[in-house]
Amino acid sequence: MPTMKKSIIKSTAAALLILVGLTGCYLPASFDASIEISRSGYYKMVFEGYLADVNLYNGIESGKLTKEQEVARVAVLKTDFLRDSSTKEFKYFKQGHFKVKWVKEGDILVSKMVTFARRNENMLSISYNKEKALVTVQGKSISKLNAKRLTDSGLGMKGQIRIKTDANVIKQNANRIKKGKGRNKIYIWDIKSPYDKAPLLTFNLR
Repeated sequence: MPTMKKSIIKSTAAALLILVGLTGCYLPASFDASIEISRSGYYKMVFEGYLADVNLYNGIESGKLTKEQEVARVAVLKTDFLRDSSTKEFKYFKQGHFKVKWVKEGDILVSKMVTFARRNENMLSISYNKEKALVTVQGKSISKLNAKRLTDSGLGMKGQIRIKTDANVIKQNANRIKKGKGRNKIYIWDIKSPYDKAPLLTFNLR
């Protein structure tokens, strides 16, 4: 029985290492995210909720990390996130999960691209294509294979993403749309698992 247990742990660890290579180290586990973006390009992006560090979670679950190593890793995570002035709150929870509040605003026509949490950990982004005069808001896509690996390992994803805009939206895959004030519409995605589609919304500045 111990041999079988070790084999299962090794298989899970291998699957998670593959997953990290494909999707990055952080997974939005339980969250609320909102984006307000005008047809002129001014935006405000807010993420509040729990992220899972897949490497850290894997190490804890497999028993490969000591408590001291976990504490050291969390300290590095905290320093990394708080280095970004957009991080308003960082608090470690347990089992590789930590709470973050992240707020950023500006003009996408100037910055061209903004990502949560950073470009190499792109969970949610706004980008501007000057040649086509298009602005795109997009979430991280997870393949069915990787979604299965996540759920099999005990990691999940649940939350809501809302995008409010007065722009001329030409492409979107929201679960539902609500009427806002004036020309505004609110596009809503209810995320219940890693299998759900990644949010996508595009509008034309012309």
